[in-house]
Amino acid sequence: MDALARATDAQIGAVCEAFTSVSWPLGRDDFTALAERLGWQLKLETSSGVQHRSGYPVNLPTVRSLVAAEAIAQVVIAVSDKSDDPGALRSAAQALQSALSGHLGQPAGSQGGDPHWELANGGRIWLKTVPKKVLLVVEGQRFADVERAEERLGIDPGRTPGIDDDTD
Repeated sequence: MDALARATDAQIGAVCEAFTSVSWPLGRDDFTALAERLGWQLKLETSSGVQHRSGYPVNLPTVRSLVAAEAIAQVVIAVSDKSDDPGALRSAAQALQSALSGHLGQPAGSQGGDPHWELANGGRIWLKTVPKKVLLVVEGQRFADVERAEERLGIDPGRTPGIDDDTD
């Protein structure tokens, strides 16, 4: 198992600091300034999102942001190399979780093994391990509030909306 390249602890700390200090909803202009402070380079901007290159030492340094109601709703940051090695992904995720915990404290919860941290400004940060890489997912207050409400109601996060499970 080879160690995967990943975002540094300092880069993780800068992301944590940036997103704990914003006010939601985060408008496009404020997000542009935040991305510049983080050293991200603009790649593409559309009505529904913004893409940047993070400059992090990973083989696909992408940052994809979703826009909803003219504000940034979610930011997905690649924080590890892409790999087919599940052990290396696990190891990278553990190191990244340690870095996040050093800046944000212990996770507030987890879902499917992916930990999340609640932010005082109403946002939420997830560390998600997907099949080939580790992602940092920052959710604005609006998205985070919907997730929290679903969790309180016991709604299964893995459900497929629009499919009726009742078969008679």
